[in-house]
Amino acid sequence: MSRLGRALRRLVRVLRTSRLSDHDEIVSLDLETTSLDPKTAVILSIAAVPIRGQRIVMSECFERTVRGDGAVDHEAVKYHRLRPVDVAQGLPAGDALAQFIDWLAGRPIIGYCVGFDVAVIDRTLREQGLEGFDVDRLDLRDLYRARVMHRNPDAALPGNLDAILDGLVVPVVGRHTARGDATSVAMAYLTLRFGSR
Repeated sequence: MSRLGRALRRLVRVLRTSRLSDHDEIVSLDLETTSLDPKTAVILSIAAVPIRGQRIVMSECFERTVRGDGAVDHEAVKYHRLRPVDVAQGLPAGDALAQFIDWLAGRPIIGYCVGFDVAVIDRTLREQGLEGFDVDRLDLRDLYRARVMHRNPDAALPGNLDAILDGLVVPVVGRHTARGDATSVAMAYLTLRFGSR
């Protein structure tokens, strides 16, 4: 498929979900997990930051450490800084996710590679014998790519969150922590939605 064809497919995906950006409230979500494979990743921490209008409401942030059954990859600890002793004190996955879903109360979510987070949450809930996770969502990558393609269809597209944050001149807050990444994504979303165009 041509570069233009891929760009058009991404734009259609963004337009399908653009109605979500009209919500007065949306929640920025991030997980830290044992791996990047949605079929096997175990949740270590979950954080969600509400965005109400043009404000990030940190006082209402949801954050839980999750006690998983899987082993914590010592190589991954370099990034998310969650040691086995840290997650040993966490909640069982089913309890943490049930609390999160109650807290979320049906609000739409935004995240970076949010499809991964949704897939891991959905799989984990189903493994616990609970109903799956079906929620309206936006992906920061798609929103940012649509903006870049609108301004310059020939531009190189960013491949990671750091590049997007840099492109939007958004500070990195607690990188590779669920709360830090959720906060950075929230700031990037507000910059895309309300900042200079």
